[in-house]
Amino acid sequence: MENEKKLNLGERLLMFNELLLLGVLIVIALLITIGEPKFISILNLKNIIRDSSQILIAGIGMTMLLIAGDVDLSIGSLIAFSTVVFMDVVNKTNNFWFGLLAVLALGAFVGLINGIVVSKFKVNALIGTIAMMMILRGSVYLYSMASIQNFHHLDIFTAFGNGYFGPFPVPVVLMVVLFAGFYIVINKTVFGRRLYATGGNMKAARISGIRTSKLRIQTFVMSSTLAALSGAILCSRMNSGQPNSGNGYELTVIAGVILGGTSLEGGKGTLIGTLLGVLIMRVINNGIILLQWNQDLQIVFSGFVIILAVFLDNKRQAAKAKIITT
Repeated sequence: MENEKKLNLGERLLMFNELLLLGVLIVIALLITIGEPKFISILNLKNIIRDSSQILIAGIGMTMLLIAGDVDLSIGSLIAFSTVVFMDVVNKTNNFWFGLLAVLALGAFVGLINGIVVSKFKVNALIGTIAMMMILRGSVYLYSMASIQNFHHLDIFTAFGNGYFGPFPVPVVLMVVLFAGFYIVINKTVFGRRLYATGGNMKAARISGIRTSKLRIQTFVMSSTLAALSGAILCSRMNSGQPNSGNGYELTVIAGVILGGTSLEGGKGTLIGTLLGVLIMRVINNGIILLQWNQDLQIVFSGFVIILAVFLDNKRQAAKAKIITT
């Protein structure tokens, strides 16, 4: 108790990250509702949840990467490539599952390359994934200079991004299943414990017997596969493959993840925090549209969120250090 008394009110609040984020989300939602009552309409809330689920699917993988002490800036370009490959394969085979399999294979392959470059070649994750971002962005235009339209009209393709499973949008159901599965992986398995150990102190983790290179490669593969899946959902929603899609997507995902409390330094983070962080960002972006403000403010806001989230993370770590050292 003596240690807690040495923390000021702000530091105490930062120690309860998820509760703080939930409170912020509620306050923002109330303020937007006052300005535009349509915000709480069922249709609008479904749109927010559908948009959030697509980002959160990629955010699950990014959370694991950041916990492990890595980052991936190539997912925006991967998502663009995924939309084009998904639409092209489905058009040529007239088979939804072949298209989805091709996209997931693409994601896994990109993740494997990223993981090898970062963990085996010892290239900084930031630099390595920026290089992959450029490779993918150029490759998608080599693959298709123009958007690929939907020529098959398969019901399952349309439903994948726009349909409903009962009263719930299909992307939301898919997100919930993935969220629950990876929550268990991160919090209840040996892999999850090794993930935190690697991000917290890679050298110590290696000495303790953890095969950190293998773990990092696996994490990159899972993250890129989830990003590719998000791209497939986006393709269904757009009803086409767009080479120029996904611009800035990686920053949106990273902003939501670090706003949720995942540390850029590694070793810390939760999927619950990521969920709340993504929801806060999507609610604010939705509010900007409903209130008819300039939509470029969404990009400006994302930049401020990244700065704020890193600042709060530094304060949170300082508060924890104060407890430990007193």
